[in-house]
Amino acid sequence: MKTAENSREYFEELAMYLSGEMDDAAMAAFEAQLAGSAEELKTIEEMKAKWKAMENYREPVQPDVRKAWNKLHTRLSNENLIPAGNAARVNRFMPAWLRVAAVMIVLAGVAAVFHFGSNRKPKAVMVQINTMNEQNTLIKTLADGSVVYLAQNTVFSFPKEFENDTRNVELKGEAFFDVTPDPGKPFTIETGEAIIEVLGTAFNVKTSNSSHFELTVDRGKVKVTMKNNPGKSEFVSAGEMVTAINSHVVKSKNTSSASHAWYTRKMQFKDESLQNILSVLNRNFNTTFVTANQEIGNRKLTVTFGGETPETMAELICQALNLKSQAKNGTIILSDNSSNTENGRR
Repeated sequence: MKTAENSREYFEELAMYLSGEMDDAAMAAFEAQLAGSAEELKTIEEMKAKWKAMENYREPVQPDVRKAWNKLHTRLSNENLIPAGNAARVNRFMPAWLRVAAVMIVLAGVAAVFHFGSNRKPKAVMVQINTMNEQNTLIKTLADGSVVYLAQNTVFSFPKEFENDTRNVELKGEAFFDVTPDPGKPFTIETGEAIIEVLGTAFNVKTSNSSHFELTVDRGKVKVTMKNNPGKSEFVSAGEMVTAINSHVVKSKNTSSASHAWYTRKMQFKDESLQNILSVLNRNFNTTFVTANQEIGNRKLTVTFGGETPETMAELICQALNLKSQAKNGTIILSDNSSNTENGRR
């Protein structure tokens, strides 16, 4: 059967069928064609129901169907969606086809939805984390290697994979971001009050009740744009902070000596790869953990650290994953506990 994608004649037949312009013989032939495709028949039945509902609706002002048709035809012609040989035929049939044209406008809209819907990449599915009243700092490593430290009562949304040339996430609550630099993919955080844009840096963001916003930068530089005043942005550099209360924005020096040590006091990892966990530990403590091979680094682990020594951390990891640790030149190497395996074979 002809497809709507490559045959305008099919659209014309379908338009005549839905508008009741076909004679009995043509209608019987068309329905016989439809019988060969259950999916297409179902779609057309849905169109018939919508068309009937449209006929029962009466607007006080009748739409200008001719104008709508001309506009649609011009657009289809400009996009080379109508074969050149059919142009004269369209004009010749136009006066007698006002009802058919109205149907074809509807069909064109439906076809556009099917066409663009099938070719457009689906929007990235967002994963949401809600820390609720958890006292520990929940740590999440994103697909690009950026690390987010989430405080309690925080909701954080992010895609499993960053697509195209953007890295967009959403935050409600408080979090410390350690963003992996990537000039080709700016990192954007949307909160209830502001949009934060960054290439690669470390900073703390705190929002509260949609009226209080606070951002402090440890490294690098970020751009902050308040949603209620998108025409004005503040650039915040390392050692600076910006505060907004009830739309009043103030930038100042960060005089706090405590910095943001809160996020390393008690760190929790949930179903995180060992490699990501070790990377976070190495970033924040004077440690150098490595794995003997990639397979070990890919293993998932749920664990909490709070003030342990590097040796104790290594011991906890080894017990959970049946590994062994070896200190060599200041580096702690985690590998398979092969001695246990050998003993089991004896």
